[in-house]
Amino acid sequence: MMNRGDEYLNSNPRILKTRPNVAHMTKTSISRRQFVKLSAFTSTGLVLGFSLTGFPAAAMSPAGDCDFFQPNAFLRIDKSGLVTILVGRQEMGQGVNISLPMIVAEELEVDFQKIKTDIAPFGSLKEGAHDTGGSQSVTGGWDELRQAGATARTMLVSAAAKRWGVDENLCKAEKGIVVHTVSGNSLSYGDLACEAAALPVPPVVALKDGKDYKLIGKNQYKKSLKEVLTGKAKYGIDLKVPGMLYAVAERCPVLGGSLESLDDSETLAVPGVVKVVRYTGTGIPMNVRPGVAVIATDIWAAMKGRRLLKIKWNEGAQNTESTEQLFKTFAATAKKQPKQVVHTAGDTAKTKAPASRTLTATYSAPFLAHAQMEPINCIAEVKGDRCEFWGGLQLPDWAVSTIATECSIPKANIKVNLALMGGAFGRRLQFDFAIEAVKIAQQADKPVKVIWDRMDDIRFDNYRPANYHRLQAKWDTAGNLQSWEHHVLTTSIARMVEGPEAKDLSEMLGGAHKDFWYAVPNVKTSYTPVDFNLQRGWLRGVEPVVNVFAVECFIDEIAQKLKKDPLQYRLSLLEGREPFKAYWDKTVEPARLAGVLKLAAEKIGWTQKRAANRFVGIAGHMFFCDSYAAHAIEIEMTGPKKFKILKIVATIDCGLVVNPDGMKNQMEGGTVFGLGQALRNEITVENSRVVQDGYYTYELARYKDVPQIEVYAVPSEAKPGGAGEVGVATISPALCNALAAAGRRPHALPIKNEGFEWL
Repeated sequence: MMNRGDEYLNSNPRILKTRPNVAHMTKTSISRRQFVKLSAFTSTGLVLGFSLTGFPAAAMSPAGDCDFFQPNAFLRIDKSGLVTILVGRQEMGQGVNISLPMIVAEELEVDFQKIKTDIAPFGSLKEGAHDTGGSQSVTGGWDELRQAGATARTMLVSAAAKRWGVDENLCKAEKGIVVHTVSGNSLSYGDLACEAAALPVPPVVALKDGKDYKLIGKNQYKKSLKEVLTGKAKYGIDLKVPGMLYAVAERCPVLGGSLESLDDSETLAVPGVVKVVRYTGTGIPMNVRPGVAVIATDIWAAMKGRRLLKIKWNEGAQNTESTEQLFKTFAATAKKQPKQVVHTAGDTAKTKAPASRTLTATYSAPFLAHAQMEPINCIAEVKGDRCEFWGGLQLPDWAVSTIATECSIPKANIKVNLALMGGAFGRRLQFDFAIEAVKIAQQADKPVKVIWDRMDDIRFDNYRPANYHRLQAKWDTAGNLQSWEHHVLTTSIARMVEGPEAKDLSEMLGGAHKDFWYAVPNVKTSYTPVDFNLQRGWLRGVEPVVNVFAVECFIDEIAQKLKKDPLQYRLSLLEGREPFKAYWDKTVEPARLAGVLKLAAEKIGWTQKRAANRFVGIAGHMFFCDSYAAHAIEIEMTGPKKFKILKIVATIDCGLVVNPDGMKNQMEGGTVFGLGQALRNEITVENSRVVQDGYYTYELARYKDVPQIEVYAVPSEAKPGGAGEVGVATISPALCNALAAAGRRPHALPIKNEGFEWL
């Protein structure tokens, strides 16, 4: 049994090392021993497949007749010819229900408009293969999904050739049929399903060359869009099971507190209220707060009953903390020696320069909530030592392991039914709500649907850490940058999840670790964690968003100090620098970063003449899913600190783009998400309690905030990278750099706190 720290390292997409890029492959080998029969999902059909983690699953020939031939977790073809592609990663609006089936369908040679997609049942994949985060879905599944489609296609062609008694090389697959190129005879995949199932699995299958792709690289639109827009799509919050009760919970307002006393007499008198139950909290990794749940026959009775509870909490010793004091602590601590040096190159201590050739600056950003559209919800049923769960989870295997430990239920006895998520942005990487639901359901004799309202969602979130950065740079008499020091201070996620001994190294990703992309001879990055009594967790783009803001604003500030063009200054520190190995064995390619910066500059019209009150800013970064992105932004100043955003250009190099429309959607979404962080988003804390309680007080980006957004991709034949989080990090520094060009540089987000206003 792994301990919690090991589970975290093995299942967290931000900690897992992803496979390095490989050379272009035209063939792949699959041994017969790599196939296994999964009777629960396959009836008597052939099972072949590969887990999305890259470990082949395998197959055996069926016994007797079959109704369909089903590649494990990836595709199933029935006798009618219907192709169903099963998606292992979790759909939460990012489009994996389109992009991943496209990869299979490309190699399978089927009409993409006629396929059906569905969620791969939990348990049909190797442990960890359902995990969704870190923008790893496409890049992690690329090789395995191509292999699955190609293997199925090869077996179908072989079945047709065998029936006709012809050479396989004279047969080809296209749009769900196999054609004999000499006679013109054809058979559908449905006609061939059982014959294909009876064939031995080929040890080698040919994969398509990229020049022959018919589907990949072409726009494919979300098939479920009409259902989503008309309310027909079924999310977790829409699910119902027979006999289900409803529950809402009152949670301890301070993390680490406990229940002291409870009077539930008025609550129990509410019609429809069935029961009031108490449940204890947990420690790491999920830090569930203790609470009191009202269980009722309908949600409205449960909510009314909660309002009538009379509760006294023991808030513990850490009940007076505030974000105002936290940032004072950040500022004071930043001037001291860091707790740990993370990365060094050369020797910054030996770099000497007078004050005239030295620049020091600080940057900061607050706690942030996920604020996804669908509030947290889940259904749990517990019968003795067995548990069934319905809902959305980004890390279901880790959730099951932790629920088993925290709720004393054998892991093998926990069944998970995964649901469509109405946004997540990393919120469901944490699963405190799942543990809570099971604890409540353990005290009921029916399934219980636990629903959080919007206030619960904002006030009991797992927040992106507040952060503070102190940077210093020195240059020589010719203006050549000689040293770079970056001291990062955050309220660590790793310490919240793993405990005080966590090393926190992932908090430095995004240019504050070995992935620092600019060519500077002497570099020192360092880290100091600062304790704070608030639950923390991953939010879309996490570490790079935190650190890229500081890195890209400071490099711009140096260029401004040296009276150099900010774009050309960046390029001078990138061009000519060789690729280098960064954290988690990732290779950073400075030329690709330069490429997205150049493209963004070109599309914004960087060198064109502008009116005296118009300014542009730019920023770029490398994300750890093998992708590079940049933003360029044009603003118009209408007053000393008043502006209007005229245009935003987003550029990306994510290798081969599987679905251009999906990539565009992700970059647009990331841009709006990041723009909200720049302008409005902020969680504040008083007396260890979150102040914000909904969309009125936790402000998201508004329609009026968002101008025209143009998205461009750098053409590439590299292995596909991710796009879901890549567009978040650079919009904030690009905006701040545009404001700096106008003479007003912000140093803290959101910029509304520095007196900026926008139209």
